[in-house]
Amino acid sequence: MADPWAAWNAMIKAGTMVTETLDASRRVVNARQETISDAMTDPFHADHRELALMVGEKTDAFTSAGAALANSWFSMQSDVAAQAMAVGGMMMAGKVPSAKATQAMAARQLRIGDAALRGSMKALRPIHAAATANARRLGKAS
Repeated sequence: MADPWAAWNAMIKAGTMVTETLDASRRVVNARQETISDAMTDPFHADHRELALMVGEKTDAFTSAGAALANSWFSMQSDVAAQAMAVGGMMMAGKVPSAKATQAMAARQLRIGDAALRGSMKALRPIHAAATANARRLGKAS
């Protein structure tokens, strides 16, 4: 049985992490604008270390996020396929499903929703961690 309070708390946590990621990204972009501008005007004296971090950290974070999503989607596939078959079979038969079939479909749907939320959180974590760490680091540097 699904725990609605745990799902609600997870959704609040996801929303908070998205908001923190967006705010941190804004602060990082603002902090790095001067570094990029300096590099455009004087490439020989640019902060090459910081410029190099701009690409590498994103690559690492988004690669981790993509792997988390792929694993999540892979684990959901059997439930998604079973749900599609159940709904398709119900539509083709033109009958109201039995109580047992309805319970099985509801349970699958809860598992799919839970897996989607957990997978999204796993994908967001590395991006959130990179963005907020950069915001803290660059905030101390200024």
